Amino acid sequence: MTVPGRADARHNHARVLEAAREAFAEEGPSATLDTVARRAGVGAGTVYRRFPSKEALLAAVVNDRLDRLVDELAAPASGDPGAAFFAAFERAVSQVALNKALCESMSSATGISPGVRDRFLAALAPLLAGAQRSGAVRPDVTAADVTSLIAGCAAMEHAAATPGRSTAIVLDGLRTAVTKPNEIRCAECGTPIAPTATGRPARYCGNACRQRAHRRRHTPA
Repeated sequence: MTVPGRADARHNHARVLEAAREAFAEEGPSATLDTVARRAGVGAGTVYRRFPSKEALLAAVVNDRLDRLVDELAAPASGDPGAAFFAAFERAVSQVALNKALCESMSSATGISPGVRDRFLAALAPLLAGAQRSGAVRPDVTAADVTSLIAGCAAMEHAAATPGRSTAIVLDGLRTAVTKPNEIRCAECGTPIAPTATGRPARYCGNACRQRAHRRRHTPA
């Protein structure tokens, strides 16, 4: 037997969540439930019936986005373990920096459920371990350290005048072999780039890294 209104209720719930994702991504935790209701095209009462407070709605949105980021990080990586780790780090920073609410929640460690945080650490751990075994990353770094660094880099990148610079500096601190003075490394995979005789220094080692970085910067969180 079909319960009257159930399909409409599911539809409204989905609209509220989508509107909340957009509002919190753009405005951060300061977005109000009334703003979410207007974006969703529903009455404020509809939002309040599903989420008793703005904090509850924010937590649902942040944890959903972080959960999807975990799935991306957990995807099997091939090739050099060090390059895979650094690419995953920069991908996570870019995605978090694009979402103001997620950026602030990770920086303050609020609103993130213990289960999702544990999954995030579990997804990072094998990437980090592989990079450390290959000698690409310092052996004293932990997955918890990396999580904190991702949050910090995302906060800096969110307001950075030169995208990628803060993250590149942090990644140099994670490397076993620190970048030599004046050495240029690919902002995507960390591979050293030969200096050019003229013109502006290259940021990427090739078209593949340049295109990956472009897609990530323009993919909404």
